[in-house]
Amino acid sequence: DEMTSLADYVGRMTEKQPGIYYVTGESKQAVETSPFLEKLKKKGYEILFLTDPIDEYSVQQLKEYDGKKLISITKENLSLEQDDEEKK
Repeated sequence: DEMTSLADYVGRMTEKQPGIYYVTGESKQAVETSPFLEKLKKKGYEILFLTDPIDEYSVQQLKEYDGKKLISITKENLSLEQDDEEKK
């Protein structure tokens, strides 16, 4: 619920996490309702809430940080790898 830097986010990522997950929206309340949020949280992934108008433009231009792709959780092609526990 507080601001963080991309460097700090990457430092907290698990080894299995394929990239930096984010969701954009008009407000925190609006982005908290994303259907993929719970699946990612169950995997232990952190999701950046980008609610400033410039954020969406910024991530479209940046595309990756420190070798990690920026991944929008609202894109249709978001694929979540199933681990052994989830396959059972």
